[in-house]
Amino acid sequence: MLNFAKINRAMISGVSLLAILYVFMTQLGNLNPFVSSWDQVDFSLALHRFDLRAMQPHFPGYPYFILGGLLTEKFIQNPGQALVAFNVLVYASSIVPVYLLASRVLSKESSLLVAGIIYTASYPLIIVNQPMSEGAALAAFWWFFWSVAAAESKASGKWLLLPLFLFSVLLGIRLSYIPMGIGLIYLFYKKWTKQELTMPGIIKYAVIAGLFQLIWVGGLIMTEGSLSNFLELAFGFTGGHFQEWGGTSVSNELSFFARLKAFLFTNILWWGIFSRTTVLMVLYIVIGIIILLPSRKSGIFKESSGQLSLLLMLAYGGWALFAQNIDKPRHILPVALLFVFVCMLVFFKKRPEKFTRYLALALIIAQAIVSSSYVQEQAESSPAVYQLANYLEEQPDVVLYTWEETRVLQFLGMPYPHKRIYTYKIFLHDQGLYEGKTIYVTNSVIDGFRSQGVEPGGKLEEVRTFSSNEIFDPVYHEIVLYKWTP
Repeated sequence: MLNFAKINRAMISGVSLLAILYVFMTQLGNLNPFVSSWDQVDFSLALHRFDLRAMQPHFPGYPYFILGGLLTEKFIQNPGQALVAFNVLVYASSIVPVYLLASRVLSKESSLLVAGIIYTASYPLIIVNQPMSEGAALAAFWWFFWSVAAAESKASGKWLLLPLFLFSVLLGIRLSYIPMGIGLIYLFYKKWTKQELTMPGIIKYAVIAGLFQLIWVGGLIMTEGSLSNFLELAFGFTGGHFQEWGGTSVSNELSFFARLKAFLFTNILWWGIFSRTTVLMVLYIVIGIIILLPSRKSGIFKESSGQLSLLLMLAYGGWALFAQNIDKPRHILPVALLFVFVCMLVFFKKRPEKFTRYLALALIIAQAIVSSSYVQEQAESSPAVYQLANYLEEQPDVVLYTWEETRVLQFLGMPYPHKRIYTYKIFLHDQGLYEGKTIYVTNSVIDGFRSQGVEPGGKLEEVRTFSSNEIFDPVYHEIVLYKWTP
């Protein structure tokens, strides 16, 4: 006699795995060939020559990410695509720790669905498909998260070494994940309360954690020649990030409430979770409503996975709110994914019926379709800055004044003069050196002048607008080109 319950579980698990495989194969078959932002250029150039002072890449160097790119570049000659390939391969591995974390609370079938939902989430996959360190960092984070939970449940002290090492790997990929270090504090506290670790033991393991970090920090110091050179570079970059161009709460003019609104509703929900897609928004809202309906308590926050999820989410959330660029939603990805992870644990714990699994499966399928579409579009559609570069290459005797776009134009080897300009006074002086040339400026330059309280003189004539999908680049998805006549 057929066991329909087993067949049903096998079908749900099989479709989930097929959706995951479909997304993974789509990524491998559509590696993003474009290097379209300042940071992406930094990372790509680092594969040919690692030089922090030349912003190849910018501080703190992301050495483990660059090392991964060097490994994949042996098989993929394009530096940008090599970094993307490394992201794709490493991010696929994150399915394992997510599954293991969920299985500490849920059944195997439900845990696979949670892993499928996290992996197929659309906006994270868009970022994974860019030559940036976020994709690899997200994977390293899930492995670190799992290692903390595993070490907390193991009596053996040897298990403590794993999260200490993985935290070093995480920061060596992306230093902005430093708030996740609260996971180690949580681990030490839990071990201490269970009398599995004494204060001298905590100090010993803290020293070991520092030594693991020195593996990559020491390498960077050597590349700079001395500790003083490295510290000079570090303080210079950190000061610029927090005080000038980093888009933090210190350098950004948004009020606290406007910043909080953008952080919660625009960045986390609309971008990070819904991926700017109505279908996904509706599915997540339905799941949210079901979670809020009266039922038995989930009890997940009595489990270490639930407690640690909440702690990590709050720690990184505060950092992302105040110390990261609010104009770039990619900085909230760990918060968005942790929020989804916690919600799905509660969802399956409170509602373990067949209906919830079918709804979760529908979400996985929808995300797989949306994600694959985005990944293909990202690999095929020319970014706005590439369109600008190609257009001006066909124009005779031009000079272009831009802001961050010039870094990409330099990477592409554009033959015409292009400069990053900061103030109107310098612009007036510099353009006078190009008599007989056609002067072009981008909207970012004009907006920058106006933000400094200066209305550009002369005649501005809008020439053309170049646009691409905003979800791929929220800052430079639309570039307006002007011709400026004195």
